[in-house]
Amino acid sequence: MGRKSKFSKEQKIEICRRYLDGSESVSRLAEEINVNKSTVKRWIRIFKAYGDSAFDEKPANGSYTKEFKRKVVEAYLAGEGSLRDIAVKYNIPSERTVLVWVKSYNDHIDNMK
Repeated sequence: MGRKSKFSKEQKIEICRRYLDGSESVSRLAEEINVNKSTVKRWIRIFKAYGDSAFDEKPANGSYTKEFKRKVVEAYLAGEGSLRDIAVKYNIPSERTVLVWVKSYNDHIDNMK
């Protein structure tokens, strides 16, 4: 079973729409819901990329094949975007996940299973 979010899909969509329609700043929204600004920024990036489906609840934590991880790492190393850009492009919830994969790849650690 996936992690339960503190905020509903509808709440996240509302926050993103309020920012995108220009009615609120990231700082104001983050303060209102008592989260870090980086959380609101991440929601907005994901929402821009995937729309309303960005916040669909996932049944379990993601599981990725070795081939998929290698594809993601190679995209990053080829300069196709920042860690954040690559995470959004490949629908990976956290850029930290991509960073861990890149470090493992660069260290020649075969834990990309």
